[in-house]
Amino acid sequence: MNQHTYGPRLSLAPDMPLDSSRIAERKLTCDSRYRSIIGQLDAMIELVRREPGRNLTAELDRLLEAMMEHVGSENGYMELVGFPQATQHRLHHQFICINTAELRHRFSKGQDVLPDELADIRLLWLEHIHVQDRAFEEFLAA
Repeated sequence: MNQHTYGPRLSLAPDMPLDSSRIAERKLTCDSRYRSIIGQLDAMIELVRREPGRNLTAELDRLLEAMMEHVGSENGYMELVGFPQATQHRLHHQFICINTAELRHRFSKGQDVLPDELADIRLLWLEHIHVQDRAFEEFLAA
């Protein structure tokens, strides 16, 4: 897997107010990206259940690309607003991405990956949404 940067750093002038409509727009965008990530995982789980041993390297490459795009922009937003739990949140992003990249590596080597292993990645995302992102949303709303 290539190393990805998280894109340019975002910064606001200290006296620049945040536009709440842009935050709402961001939330909708993130929600659709989560649906995309979960949807891709659901499709892969179904494929592996129907066709055990199927190589999903290309599908995992697309998933990792979507994940890195999502993680990069969310990390930028957390930095932008000074989210105090940003480090923990970023580490959880990293944990999910590493686990996904390990599965991709195994697929690329022709090793079998069980549907439950993909389901575990899906569960990590759902947990992330429920715990990490909820904390970020509460911070933004405060």
